[in-house]
Amino acid sequence: MLRLDMNLVWNIINLIVLYLLLKHFLLKPVMDVMNKRQAMIEQNISNARASEGQAEVLKKQYEEKLAASSEEGRMLVEDARAQAGVQYDRILKEAQENADRLMKETRKKAEADQERAMREAKAQIAGLVLAATARVVNQEVSAKTNQAIYDSFLAEAGDSYDAGSH
Repeated sequence: MLRLDMNLVWNIINLIVLYLLLKHFLLKPVMDVMNKRQAMIEQNISNARASEGQAEVLKKQYEEKLAASSEEGRMLVEDARAQAGVQYDRILKEAQENADRLMKETRKKAEADQERAMREAKAQIAGLVLAATARVVNQEVSAKTNQAIYDSFLAEAGDSYDAGSH
């Protein structure tokens, strides 16, 4: 049968006391440290999730600002192109007006030069005709004389033409 002896009772009491001491001095502090670490880990996870949420918000804001600045850049380029087009048209119009004005002035000058040359030529021809007429009137009319006067007239007309062209 089972006999209870005092050693066994003391062993049981010792075990219970040892258990209570270990529980109080060892298990409780270890459990507290583990609970604190678990709370710290949960806090870090919570902070990481909050930081991740903030990072997402910042990322969205950054992407929105990037899109807005991209749109603004595109608008600036379009405005610059439009202004350049207007300036190009204005410069082209001014150049065309200047070219037209210069062409008109050149035409007028050429017409005036041509008119002056025609007046000078008419004056020279009239002078030559008068000179030839005077010679004809002063000299005896004969075939040889007419031929000489004609040759002289052509020579003078040719000299006057050569002098005007140079």
